[in-house]
Amino acid sequence: MACFVTSLAKAQVFRILDKNGNPINSAVVLISKAALVEAHGAQGDVVIDQVDKQFVPKVSSIQQGSTVVFPNSDNIRHHVYSFSEAKPFELKLYSDQERPKVTFDKSGVVTLGCNIHDGMIGYVVINDELQGFVTDESGQVSIDINNALSEQSQAITLRVWHPWMGDNLDAAELIELRLPVQESDIMLDVAPPAQEKKEKSRLEKRFNRLGA
Repeated sequence: MACFVTSLAKAQVFRILDKNGNPINSAVVLISKAALVEAHGAQGDVVIDQVDKQFVPKVSSIQQGSTVVFPNSDNIRHHVYSFSEAKPFELKLYSDQERPKVTFDKSGVVTLGCNIHDGMIGYVVINDELQGFVTDESGQVSIDINNALSEQSQAITLRVWHPWMGDNLDAAELIELRLPVQESDIMLDVAPPAQEKKEKSRLEKRFNRLGA
């Protein structure tokens, strides 16, 4: 379900809202490269840092074949891993002196975790034919759409994904717009999941005692 509000911005600004009208940050808006003024291929050395026991940014959108660097800005060690089909990998215990790299060569959603700190969760969205843009704290993302498409009144399709939808891109909501676009607020039928207080794992308790 989606609803739209008028916008006259030259660079189209989309704002993603939940079903209660609250802005959703870290949503990924996917669009065909053909609809863009400028599209990008695989990137090198995209950075996903680890700060205060969190992945920063929490959600990243990259092109298939891109390489991600995982520095550790904390003064404790982390053990980054993923069991996701698109890219299972493991970066065993490392400190702020190391900057390991991982190349993501398959499309899909990769969920990141830390084997020591259970509260550390991040997501990497990998695409080939589509370009992804991640919303900011206000739920907004700015996309430069090809003016030629607007002049021809063509339709474009957006795919909007957020971690609340699960770790499968097939769950992304499809939004079709007829150009020139005048509506920019997109409301998704999603809401934050209920928060569950989890007890720290024995491994995390042990490393906390050791100051790891």
